[in-house]
Amino acid sequence: MKILIVDDEPQVAEILAKSLGREGHQATIATSGEQALSLVGPHDPDALFLDVSMPGMNGLDVLAEVKRRRPSLPVVVITGHATPDEVEQVKKMGAVDVIEKPAPLTHYQLALKRLDIR
Repeated sequence: MKILIVDDEPQVAEILAKSLGREGHQATIATSGEQALSLVGPHDPDALFLDVSMPGMNGLDVLAEVKRRRPSLPVVVITGHATPDEVEQVKKMGAVDVIEKPAPLTHYQLALKRLDIR
């Protein structure tokens, strides 16, 4: 599965990418919302892990634009400090799952399994 990881913390994104790579997935990293949007089309990811808190274009803006461009693209939101209202908001915007940081790497793998993408 091709996965786009969007996180402004490169070390976090690298660890996640390596973990997913060991599971046989192909991970591409974007460290900003703008970079993520530039990669959605050319890399045609099967899923997106998206951090909410980023400088510049935040994850909510990216989520809205991704859902406008590719409504069926599964987006898993990653957040360090979301309130229950924020979790509800991202799900209403089209996120299929929310992972609270820090989370064990197995949570990301389980999120992909729940997507059931073939």
